[in-house]
Amino acid sequence: MGYEIVPGTITSDLFAKWLDGHFLNPYSPKTRRVYLSVVSGLLKFKEAQNIRNFTEFNAAWLRRFIGWNPETGTIYSSPYQTLRASALNLFWLWLREVGEVFDNPIANLVHERKEEKSKAFGPTGGNVAKRLPVVLSWADQEVLIRTVKASMSCTSLRDYTLMALILATGLRCDELCSLRLQHIDLKYSRLRVIGKGNKERQIVFEHDVEIVGIVELWLNERAGLLEWKNLESDLLFISRSGRPLSEALVYQQVSKYIKQAGFGDRLSQKGPHVLRHTATSVMFARQVPTLQIMHNLGHSNLSTTQIYAHLLSPQSSEQRQEF
Repeated sequence: MGYEIVPGTITSDLFAKWLDGHFLNPYSPKTRRVYLSVVSGLLKFKEAQNIRNFTEFNAAWLRRFIGWNPETGTIYSSPYQTLRASALNLFWLWLREVGEVFDNPIANLVHERKEEKSKAFGPTGGNVAKRLPVVLSWADQEVLIRTVKASMSCTSLRDYTLMALILATGLRCDELCSLRLQHIDLKYSRLRVIGKGNKERQIVFEHDVEIVGIVELWLNERAGLLEWKNLESDLLFISRSGRPLSEALVYQQVSKYIKQAGFGDRLSQKGPHVLRHTATSVMFARQVPTLQIMHNLGHSNLSTTQIYAHLLSPQSSEQRQEF
């Protein structure tokens, strides 16, 4: 982290240092300004309401801060409320890192708001049902990973790692191919990507305890490959010639393993996007907070994320496979 936090001395300046220094690819200046403004407002709100520490923040306080503009006496727009919640979600992740809190009430609050809206408006009708995304069942995932691990090809560890990473994070294919070493933080189980519209986001994959070890195995093999080829690269995934991976190659490899696993014929969609869909449902099944799932996937609204909420049932400890 590069600096020490004295308990009870949380300031917006310390949070700003974390935003600026934790990753080599920091948040954009505009995002940084908005997030710091929200956090500064929260600290003033905390003092005004005589809240002693951050563990005392309850749903009522957070709802009031996120939704109410005290200067105008009006309610913030829904998009701006979501932006404020996003800033606080990141702030609470940092508070957890420095030991000020042990959980994140922001993500749970977003889920509660979604539930309340559904109850308030009741069932609606008249819309044509949309086709649900294609996801792999728990059994299909296990067979697929087993198929990759059993492959005798010289790229099997790389392919195993990239597929397991997509299943853990929901990365898009282009994001995976452009992922660099400095963007992934295995210590805190998270990574940074620049997605659609050149938007930066932070992906947290604490729910998948095996993926860190898998990536470390690939990093060792990758280092040996580059040394053998006398090449240098900061890309996480490279071809066997030491060059950048193309999206076409990733699609080809994932589709090949899906076919070898024996269930390709019954899937209407193939390639890495099936793994991205599956990753979203896996996060819901493993009870990752809805707001964090939305951030992980880079969705612009919660309604898109919620489509995946019930496509996989939670796994029992006996069912859970090791990737």
